[in-house]
Parts: sequence; structure tokens; C-alpha cells
Amino acid sequence: IAVLLFNLAGFILLYLILRLQGVTPWNPEGIPPMSPDLAFNTAISFVTNTNWQAYGGESQLSYFSPMVGLGVQNFVSAATGVAVAVIRGFVARGTGEVGNFWVDLTRTVLYILLPLSILGAVILISQGVPQTLSDYAHALTLEGAQQVIGQGPAASQIAIKQLGTNGGGFFSV
Repeated sequence: IAVLLFNLAGFILLYLILRLQGVTPWNPEGIPPMSPDLAFNTAISFVTNTNWQAYGGESQLSYFSPMVGLGVQNFVSAATGVAVAVIRGFVARGTGEVGNFWVDLTRTVLYILLPLSILGAVILISQGVPQTLSDYAHALTLEGAQQVIGQGPAASQIAIKQLGTNGGGFFSV
């Protein structure tokens, strides 16, 4: 019951973040809210960790949405899988006890996912992956055209995305 209620709350919160992203902070490009069906699809995908992305990250998400909405789900959906499948499956096997979901979730996030994600983000930043809240870069091409180069807090999001085997890349590619 705890897992189901936790994931329902996560879905509702993420859906609201995606639908309200036009008024949230960290939206330097003024990206509007997601449509109701796309926000629903995205929220379900991230809560269930099903690796589905039907949107362009840099063109349809403010910085707030991946940092607060998708990022949190990247951690907790992966931790939910670890807590339920791994910890309960191996540790509690044969005891007849289910265990405490909240303890397992907290330990998985704090002691496994968060430290490895910080390390991964530092490595990605050292290799040139953007990690900024600055506006998108505007460049002049060799042909004289203007080009908008998406950036943002990508390294931190990519680190947990890869670690938690989640979909939803920060950039459309």
C-alpha cells in the first residue's frame, strides 16, 4: 500500500509540475506548460520507470521540470525498484516479513543513488556536459544564421538517468 500511495502522490505532483511549468521558476526560455495528455504520459512514464520519452527535453521542458519533477522521480522510481525487488527479494527471503518500504527507499536514495549520481555528474561536468541555470546560448553560424543552443542542468540529470536506467533525456537526442 505504501508503494502504491507513494507512486500515486509522485504522479500527481509530477503531472502538476509539468502542467504548471509556464509559471515555475528556472524557465529562462519561457517554455509553456505541457499539454494534458503529454504531461500525463510523461508523469506515468517517470513514476513507473518505463523509459518512455515523447517530448523534446530542451524544447518542451523548463529547467525546473527536470530538476524538481523528473529528477526526483528518477531517484525514487529507481529506489522503489531496488527497495521492492532487490532488498525485499534477497534480504527478507524466508523470513515471512515484508519490511519497511520507507526505510529501504531512504537508504537506497541516500546511500547508493545520490553518492553515485554526484560522482557521475562531476565526471560529466569535467567532460564538458552543461550544468547551468543560464539562458540558452545564442550563436551565429558560419553561414550567418542564428542558432539557439540548449543548455541547462544537464549533467546532474543525465547522471541519475543513466544510473537509474530511466528514459527522458535532458536533450531531444
